[in-house]
Order: sequence, then structure tokens, then C-alpha cells
Amino acid sequence: MNESAKGADSEDSVPKPLAGIRILHVTPNHPNSNIRMRKENLSYQRAGATCSALILGHRRDNELISDVQGVRVIEPRLPRFRALLSKISVETRLNSRAHRRAIAAAIISERPHVLHVHDMFVGGSAIRVARSRSPKVLSVVLDLHENFPAAVEVYRTAYPPLKRVAFAIFQGRRRMSLLERRMMASADLVLTVTEEATERVAPICPATPIVTVPNLDHRPGTNSRVTDFSSRPAGPLRMTYVGTIQIHRGLQTVVRALSQLPPGTATLDIFGAKDDDFTTWLRQETIRLKLAETVTLHGWLPLEEINIRIGEADLAIVPHESTDQTNATLPHKLFEYMTQARPVLVSSCPPIAKHVRAADSGFVFAAGDKVDCARAITEALDRRDDLQRLGENGRRYVTEKMNWELVSEPALISAVTELSTRSRRAGSPSTSSVEA
Repeated sequence: MNESAKGADSEDSVPKPLAGIRILHVTPNHPNSNIRMRKENLSYQRAGATCSALILGHRRDNELISDVQGVRVIEPRLPRFRALLSKISVETRLNSRAHRRAIAAAIISERPHVLHVHDMFVGGSAIRVARSRSPKVLSVVLDLHENFPAAVEVYRTAYPPLKRVAFAIFQGRRRMSLLERRMMASADLVLTVTEEATERVAPICPATPIVTVPNLDHRPGTNSRVTDFSSRPAGPLRMTYVGTIQIHRGLQTVVRALSQLPPGTATLDIFGAKDDDFTTWLRQETIRLKLAETVTLHGWLPLEEINIRIGEADLAIVPHESTDQTNATLPHKLFEYMTQARPVLVSSCPPIAKHVRAADSGFVFAAGDKVDCARAITEALDRRDDLQRLGENGRRYVTEKMNWELVSEPALISAVTELSTRSRRAGSPSTSSVEA
């Protein structure tokens, strides 16, 4: 990923609408894995804001403070027993005393004007602390990365039976929808990642401003890596997936599609494997289907190496299942693939498929359909001489039309600038509260 928008105006010539504004992110994910937060921070910094980030939920014996691209990152101390209690509280109530204490301490140390809260796992705690401050001067931005009520319902399908029942009690869709509505009502601004997501949440809380900030990639620089297909040896079609491995990501459909094809047709490298229920099941599925030599699961790799692996692929994949969650989300990886001029294989989930069709940058199959997925893989193999053109189409689409600097950054900075202006005029934001 190109983190520095080459070709952009010089720093001195760019307006600074957020000059003097301090923004504190509250998130369960470190900037190394929270791609969206990294991009938002670069935009905030270009607009003149000072950023810090509080990372919640991870067991630590000592507090760690570091600097990541000019952002002060705080990882508070959370001993083993408190970490366990906090996890139970978050999973059952979306609220945690340990989280609230860490957030309160970070507010004192960082003195933010804006609390940028990443999704619902930390939303309950963050909003509750922000609204309890006196005077109530914090503006709250609730960044909805996904349709959380639908997401937790999907996640449960990969759990063992007893765990599935337990989570259904505390994370039932009706209860999660209620908490989502309360959090939105208590926020001053809600961000979504797709137009489809905005359409979903707008009727839930019409009084709260909602802005779409898509998960696009940075505008490619002139020196970014592009691999020439003409130098590639013949052989199986090399497919690559990079990202989180969960049931709704649809990797099982691609694995089953490969089992329908003659041996040697294609290989699949999956990057992002970890020790969890679904990944364990997926490994077993590749063995059951006799694909151990065809499908390889890798752990997380450094960003630079991941980019190399993407560049080595003939076809990069985003095979999401069709659910209420995936039909309203847009993964970063799609545009990261396009940035490197990789042709893509994607499912028919609307937020993904519409970009691939608009760019003419790859192949679309019916979500969840292993037969149609096998058909699309075969088509890609038959059109191997056309892969270079499809990849270049995708790169051109990101360069000229759909990139972070052109679409997402203006939407984000305009919304937060208006929020800051409105907050200063009003004297304080909303004072409603969230009780999980």
C-alpha cells in the first residue's frame, strides 16, 4: 500500500481546516492492523490535526507508548485477570470498567477535542466516558466498520455448539441492534464504509449526521510496484487472498470450487491465518477435499512482504459470502489489489462487484456458489493473456476515480470540520448516554 499520496499538493499549499484540533482514536486494534485508522490519521494530519490512539482489550503487564507515523499510540496495562474480566464484560455488555478507566486516563493525558471510536466493541465504554465528562466538551465520532448486529450473528455460525449458544444469548441480533441505535443516538457523527451501509443506518437514527467514508486505497504513486504478466512462467493460476479469515469472507467457497477443477488448474495462498475456530475448520476442509498441496494457509506477514505476495499473484480474490453484513461493507484489500494492477476474482456482493464491473478489472461469481466460482476461475485461466489488461484497468480506476485522496479524505475532513465548528458554536455536544 502506498501510504504517501504521491502527486498531491505540497504540505505548505494544503488548507489546514483542523489546525489545533486533537483527535483521540479508541480502538481494539493497533494501527499495524487497523488499516482504516492509518488512512484516517494521515488525512487528519494533512488537515492540521494532532492524533493519538488508545488500543483497548489486549493483555499487557506494562503500559506501552509508541509513535506510529506521528501518532502517539497508547497501549494501557491490563493484567491477566483484569483482561479476562474485561473480555467477558465486553462480549456480554459491550462495556467494560477496565476500558472506561483507560479511556478516562487517555482523555486526561491527550486532552482531545474529538473522540474517534472504532466500532461497537469499544463504543459503549467510550461514549459513556465521553458523556460523563464535565464540562461535556468532547465530540464523539462513531466509525461503523461493519453491520455489527449482522456480523456477530454470522461469526457465531463458526463457533462450537456450546459457545454458539452462549454468544446467542448475549449477542443476539435484536439486542445488538438496540445497542447500536443507542450508540448512534449518543454520537455526534456516524461514519460508514459504503453507501449501502449509510442507507441501512440512516433511518435508525435520523437526528445524527451520517457520512460515507469508503475503505479505498491511496492514490498509486508513479513508483509503486506493478508486476508484468508477460514474464510469468506457464503453470497453475496463482490466486492470493490477504486479510482476516472468517466464515463470511467466503474462502470456503473458493476451496470447494478448487475441488471441482482438475489438479494443477490453480493454487491458492491465504495470508492472515490465526488459531481460531474457523481457521481450524478451513484447514480440515482442505485436507478432506485433498487440497493440501493446492491451498496453503500462512500467518500474518509484514506489510512490505504482503505487498510482494500480492504482486506475485495472477489473481487476487475477495470471495465474500452474501449476508446483511457483507452486502454493506467494502474491504480495503480490493483496492490494494487494484493498486498493484492485480486482476481480481470477487463474489457478487453489491459493494464489491459494482466496482469490479465499473473498472472491468476481473471476474465476478455468484456468492456462495462453488460451481459458479469454479466457472470464473476457469474463465480467468482461459483468458490468461487478458489478465494484464484487466489488472491495468483496476489500477487506472483507483488512480483516476476511486482512491482515498479523491473520495474518502474530503468526505472525512469535511464532516469532522463541520462537527468541530458546530461543537464550538453550541458550546458542547449531545449529553445523552449509553447504558449497555
